[in-house]
Amino acid sequence: MRLVRLEALSVPGGFDNHDAFGISPGMMWVIDGATALSPTGEDELDRFVADLNRGLRMRALSKGPLADVLADVAREMLPGYAGDREPWERPSASVAVVRVLGDRLEYLVLGDAVVAIRCGDGRMVVAEDKRVRPLDAKAVKEKLRFQREKGLTSPQARKAITQLLREHRNMMNTPEGYWVFNADPEACYRAVTGAVENARGARALLATDGFSRLVDVFKYATWEALMGELVFRSLADIVNMLRRLEVADQECLNFPRFAIYDDSTAIYFECS
Repeated sequence: MRLVRLEALSVPGGFDNHDAFGISPGMMWVIDGATALSPTGEDELDRFVADLNRGLRMRALSKGPLADVLADVAREMLPGYAGDREPWERPSASVAVVRVLGDRLEYLVLGDAVVAIRCGDGRMVVAEDKRVRPLDAKAVKEKLRFQREKGLTSPQARKAITQLLREHRNMMNTPEGYWVFNADPEACYRAVTGAVENARGARALLATDGFSRLVDVFKYATWEALMGELVFRSLADIVNMLRRLEVADQECLNFPRFAIYDDSTAIYFECS
């Protein structure tokens, strides 16, 4: 099996881009660094995402289970990012990985990234972890309340819910919360994993939540419909359309979300 089309892009949602992606022979991935909840956390988050990206690249030729590959990266990174501090102070990231092994596509999703695969026989496989969504929905609802009841702007309301976001972040990698990459090896084994056999003719998309908001926030299309559009449109076309939707709702009232824009990263490929 070979790739006959391969595209990737990462578009910042502001001054900085805390997303990343990697493409190596046989394996590709996207990373979404979680917004730091303290003013001093941005630089560490940049290093964290870069270290995770580097760790995956160094193991791109590994044939072991993807959860083991990610856990090995975590073990290597853990000494530099643990420390005696609150969980919300630690950097974290969502990760989506796809590996091509012969005629087989293997995937892993940890956090709120997404892998969507349109199989050659027409079946759709959407790998995502929705465990963080109730927490995000609660925080977005509170932000919206501040905007409507107190007249705050979207950025002001986002700042006003910082403490709630910290409480939610403290629930990462706990059974009552959600699972994400924060250099804890055990969390890597809570990832959503799977495989598509006989993947010739398949088309696949890896996306961070800044890209997937086109589906789950703006309801522009289903994953199946979006995969259909990607047959004749580029990732850049899709992101440009997303940005038009975002700028038309700058106070995030019609489509409630944390911010107007978000870092948007995706990889799309087709197999033959």
